[in-house]
Amino acid sequence: MSIAQKIKTLAVILTVAVAANAQFNAPASARVSSLAGISFGDISDVYAYPVLMMGYADHISATWGGGVIGIKALNDMISIGILANQGYVAPGFAGAATAYLDGYFGPTPADPGFGSTDYAIPHFLLGFDLGAIRLGADIFFEYAGYSYEVDPAAAAASTFKGSVVHPGLRLSGAFDAGDIGIMAKFGIGLPSINGEASVPGVTADKASLSSGLYMEMGAELGLPIGDVDWTFGGEYTSEDYRFKTGSTSTPTSTRNSLLSFYVGGEFNFMETAVAALRYQFVREATTITSPDVSGAPWASNPIDHTHFFSAALENTWDNVWVFDSFSLRGGALYAVEGGGMASSSIVSDINESDPSNHSPIYPILGFGVSKAFLTLDLALNMGSWAGVLTGPGVAVVTATVKF
Repeated sequence: MSIAQKIKTLAVILTVAVAANAQFNAPASARVSSLAGISFGDISDVYAYPVLMMGYADHISATWGGGVIGIKALNDMISIGILANQGYVAPGFAGAATAYLDGYFGPTPADPGFGSTDYAIPHFLLGFDLGAIRLGADIFFEYAGYSYEVDPAAAAASTFKGSVVHPGLRLSGAFDAGDIGIMAKFGIGLPSINGEASVPGVTADKASLSSGLYMEMGAELGLPIGDVDWTFGGEYTSEDYRFKTGSTSTPTSTRNSLLSFYVGGEFNFMETAVAALRYQFVREATTITSPDVSGAPWASNPIDHTHFFSAALENTWDNVWVFDSFSLRGGALYAVEGGGMASSSIVSDINESDPSNHSPIYPILGFGVSKAFLTLDLALNMGSWAGVLTGPGVAVVTATVKF
């Protein structure tokens, strides 16, 4: 495998480390990236379960090129927060809606069309600690707007306007039953699109959504057995959508789904060190149906499943040099792919030359330092050395401030 392919594969593995949190698009922090997607309790876990915000009151965390999290405690019972740069809540719908509206507008002079940078996806967090149970809500609003005018100086100019809107709510709860910790979540979103072309002398139907629904559900169980803290979890997400122009719907309806199950064990040793092993199964599918055809024929393309095996280790020392603490961590991830596809959308091109679709194993090394209210974490690509003097490339950098 060439150096370029190795760098590409490692970048994919870091992306997979995010997917290992059973999310479509949850940005990884530097700490979680260096632990190959295994979290030893990190603020980025809020992306998966909003209720976990209650454990990070008065924190701001920003990852270079990734997500931003801000949480403020109003009192002992209520916290509020924001998420930014999470990425698409429903990536399949966002991409399909963009393509449909671009096709609806058609080629116009200097028409820039929709693009991924047109999307804004703010999230508002709300958390409650009620003693016996903790609750968390993530209210999101995925939006992209588009407006273009052809020859605005003309007496009757052509105008093109469009928007993609996806409001939704994700609810989660957590409670303890003795030594057992239980979390559950449910989310729903109601996507829609609007496209309107106004051309002099032409009557154009509007583009819209015939049907659309986003759903998410999941649960996680934490159970100590002996000296090992075990975690068992699962999640299912689906995006259903069908477009239409005027009163005419497209012939097909689409469902993108992801089903994930995972199990991991975490144990402490040497007093300050923690290690973990984790296995996760992910099944992706795109199901195409024809609702208006007798018998409702359908096709599932593609369907794929992937097995992820990861290991991680972290040790923290207090009062090192000028820092309050210094952490050294590392992880490795290995993926095995199966199913009916050459490569999945999660592990795209993980090893094109290997028909068995096994990923290589690359180590990821991380460092973390804290001083007063500031913590800085760094993840390094140990599989992509640029040279003897320059060493490995920086994969992810995260800064966290406690205020």
